[in-house]
Amino acid sequence: MAEPGKTEKATPKKREEARKKGQVVRSVEINSLLNVLMALVILKVFGENIMHHIKETSAHFWSGILTLSVSPDTMGSISFFIIAKIVLILLPILAVVFLVGIISNVAQVGFNITFEPLKPSFEKINPVKGFKRIFSKKMVFELAKAVFKIGIIGYIFYSSVQKIFDEIFLTPLMDLETYFLFAATSVFKLGMKVVLAFIVFSIVDYIYQKYDYEDSLKMSKQEVKDEMKQMEGDPLVKSRIKNIQREMARKRMISEIPQADVVITNPTHIAVAIRYKEGEDNAPVVVAKGVNLMAEKIKEIARKNYVVIMENPPIARVLVKLEVGWEIPPEMFQAVAEILAFVYQAKGKINLEETGEKVDNKDLEQNGFLPDAGGN
Repeated sequence: MAEPGKTEKATPKKREEARKKGQVVRSVEINSLLNVLMALVILKVFGENIMHHIKETSAHFWSGILTLSVSPDTMGSISFFIIAKIVLILLPILAVVFLVGIISNVAQVGFNITFEPLKPSFEKINPVKGFKRIFSKKMVFELAKAVFKIGIIGYIFYSSVQKIFDEIFLTPLMDLETYFLFAATSVFKLGMKVVLAFIVFSIVDYIYQKYDYEDSLKMSKQEVKDEMKQMEGDPLVKSRIKNIQREMARKRMISEIPQADVVITNPTHIAVAIRYKEGEDNAPVVVAKGVNLMAEKIKEIARKNYVVIMENPPIARVLVKLEVGWEIPPEMFQAVAEILAFVYQAKGKINLEETGEKVDNKDLEQNGFLPDAGGN
């Protein structure tokens, strides 16, 4: 249960630290359920084969029992023989149960190898902490869960035995094969009833384990603030964050250049891309800007996407001081509007009905407004 004052959800860093310590969401009930289920499946699939090995072992043992001389050596050999046969018979079940246990844990928590829980800690032997754990909400839930499990299994066992009570008394009259078939069938039916009952129980248990895990990781507002300060104070973290932000802004800016209406240059070391969408923008917007190498990059992308490039050093020097995404200031409206009006006319977006004049890209190149790949 979270301590008083801890109301904030755990941060990714807190979760990672908890995971390294072995604190993960895991329900042992799901493991138990899957193990029982797989054991029953194996019993159903390989039951006849297991029965064959049991009959073979029994026949081999009882056939020589009358001629067997009893001594410490022979008793040791008989014990080893019986144990070895039992292990071989049960080996498929044990192997599958072991494998399912591993898969179940990996499915719940992923690959998380840690030795932190094995390290000695004073808190583990602290009597005060131990007393609190005994009477904690988690322990009360675990106790209630154990009582409920015993009650459910007891009821299922009682109701199942009651139905076959008369048949049980007939088992001494059964031959070996009939006896084992009856026992296997009864155990399978009992096991399936337990599995069906515990499917719901396992789901409820996992939900509680998830809730208890999240509750135990809660942080106070001060802890969250301290963690943020610690992370922001780390020069490597700050540098990495800035680099990521800068790279994201650069990619976003470059992706906006093809939608620009015009790129205004200095001409050699400044480039500013302007866009204006009627009905969407209140004023022309700076979508990209750069100096030196970035300016060349902007002009290169503009050429590839047939965006008009115009040289106007005074306006370029003013616009480069604006941030990307800003609208141009009112005092620049007139100058930029004149540039955009020419661009729209030149690109064929405005047809002058009086003259029918229309300028294409070749005209722009000849007049220096759309430099070729080798120009500035």
